[in-house]
Amino acid sequence: MTNAVRSLGSLAGIIIAVILSVCPGMAARAQHLQLPNAPVRIALIQGSGDEAGLQIQLSPGWKFYWRTPGEGGVPAQFDWTASRNVTRVDVAWPAPRRILIGKTEIYGYGGEVVLPLRVERLDSGVPYGLDLMLEYGVCKDICILRNDRLLLRSQDSASTQNQLLIAKWRARVPQPAAQAGVQLVSHRLKPDRLMVTLQSQTPLHEPELFVEGAPDSWFGRPVVNLAANGQEVRFDLPATYSPDKANQLLRLTLVDRALQAELVLPP
Repeated sequence: MTNAVRSLGSLAGIIIAVILSVCPGMAARAQHLQLPNAPVRIALIQGSGDEAGLQIQLSPGWKFYWRTPGEGGVPAQFDWTASRNVTRVDVAWPAPRRILIGKTEIYGYGGEVVLPLRVERLDSGVPYGLDLMLEYGVCKDICILRNDRLLLRSQDSASTQNQLLIAKWRARVPQPAAQAGVQLVSHRLKPDRLMVTLQSQTPLHEPELFVEGAPDSWFGRPVVNLAANGQEVRFDLPATYSPDKANQLLRLTLVDRALQAELVLPP
């Protein structure tokens, strides 16, 4: 069963409302959108230097998806092509959490999240202008799909509040495993299961693992076996994937309180 089929089954009974809107092309330092049919406020905010952020504020119960959204979720799509003096924009993703909506499990955020952005300029001596067309979804009892335009004109300085806010969420972006003191002990992929054992220099308490693979693969909620000293953990996850995708790389994200680490499994 592919992830798409699984998603359709798990989303039975959830109403999907598709609302498309495009904001007028007005320049602004930080343009906030209070969307008319969804309790979400969204803005591009400036940080220091070539840092910026996409700030998402949600009303209670509403969720925004992670880069890999889980069952039936909608990954955000970023189009920066209309930006000025920009060669690329790197989007960083803070560690997500598992969220149940009905019988559907998604990966994402509630309340507020800021996606840190790093802007690469064409000419480092000239201000940049971000022009983002963003496709994304937010969910509660219903899921709303949006297509919105956000603008940001860079300035010589950013508010201390914005700098601290972006830094706070940047600290929640998973680090490379070696930098976080995490290493792979073993892994094994069976036709219907993935088993991974990790060691951590810092004792773990409530470790969670998110697995990303090929688009038609699926990895469910793991059974967690944590050693008494908290420094070794074994995850056993249900899995579905095409046999021809078995040699593809898998990206693992380990989340535990203040620790967020990312590593790639070899084929």
